[in-house]
Amino acid sequence: MKPFYGDGLVHQIISKSKLEKLTKNNKKYIINLNKDDYINLVNICVGLYSPLKGFCDYRDYCSIIEKNKINNNINWTIPILLNSSLKKKGFFRLKYKSKIVGALNVESIFKINKKLFNLKIFGTNNNNHPGVAIVAKRKNLFIGGKTYLLNSALPTSSYFCSPKNMRIFFKKKGGSYTAFSTRNICHSGHAFIHSHILKKVKILHVVVIQSTFYKYRPKIVFETYEIIRKKMNLKNKIKIISIFMPTFFAGPKEAFLQVIMMQNLGFNNFVVGRDHAGVKDFYGKYESQKIFNNLKSLSLNIFKTKEPKICTNCKKISFAKRINRCIYCSSKTKLVGIDGKFVRKKIIQRDFLKLDGMLNPYLISYFKKKKKFNSVAKI
Repeated sequence: MKPFYGDGLVHQIISKSKLEKLTKNNKKYIINLNKDDYINLVNICVGLYSPLKGFCDYRDYCSIIEKNKINNNINWTIPILLNSSLKKKGFFRLKYKSKIVGALNVESIFKINKKLFNLKIFGTNNNNHPGVAIVAKRKNLFIGGKTYLLNSALPTSSYFCSPKNMRIFFKKKGGSYTAFSTRNICHSGHAFIHSHILKKVKILHVVVIQSTFYKYRPKIVFETYEIIRKKMNLKNKIKIISIFMPTFFAGPKEAFLQVIMMQNLGFNNFVVGRDHAGVKDFYGKYESQKIFNNLKSLSLNIFKTKEPKICTNCKKISFAKRINRCIYCSSKTKLVGIDGKFVRKKIIQRDFLKLDGMLNPYLISYFKKKKKFNSVAKI
């Protein structure tokens, strides 16, 4: 089991009485959170973002933008920011969906250079980039400081795992553990990667990331993975857990933050594939793998995988380098990548014939039984 990233586990979960004590001087003022803010609050306070102890202050913000580091000199790639119109320092209660969920000690109030932020985090100021579009809509005022989460405000998903709970489990079981993160269902490309990794390790943990922007509703991802585990006799080899993480649209820098979270959970290895955390065509196929060559403060191992391709003739899958010859049937036919966007599109169109070889027959049957399929969740 790998050590926590940075200075050890951050665990800032408090009782209602503790919250009342912290915020007794500022009960009139409440900071409202959106879903991404709430997710970031949870991740800070349960230790998924360790060693971060709160929303970034101006000092940490500048350090991340300029050097990809936080002030204790370890690598960090994305500032965790809180947008607010509040112009007052001190302890304040945090509200999400009409409920008080925690507290924030506002220690820093600042503005940012949005164009510089976009270039440093997204690598572009192109308005077609979803991250750039989101930043443009934000008011240019941010607050930072140490956060606290009410124990009653923890996520209730049965799949959700915190670093504390995962590490208790890993310590009890012993051994080495490997993670594969996804927001997607298990199409045949991912299944091929799973089987490839399971030749190296005994157990693979699929970490389903729940976000504001969904490729599929989390319920669908969980159900389809459970079907694969049951029907393909993989219950002892593939385990399903979940974390929450905003979609930052930051490509390689988002991939790096995911790996920090996996190290804090206690994993020894993490799988980074083609176009990991990719955004449209803004980043190269393997750009998210290259970032780990330059930022080296992580202690877990990165398993880098190539793009799985399917033969249009025999329907077998491989990591073949050549796109015009199958290594199985030697057919001079085209090998094509298994694109999650294509799979999702054909499911929505109910064009299941086009998914032959790209989606497990058990999952095709699952989606055929659904009269309606909406890949976008309501927030």
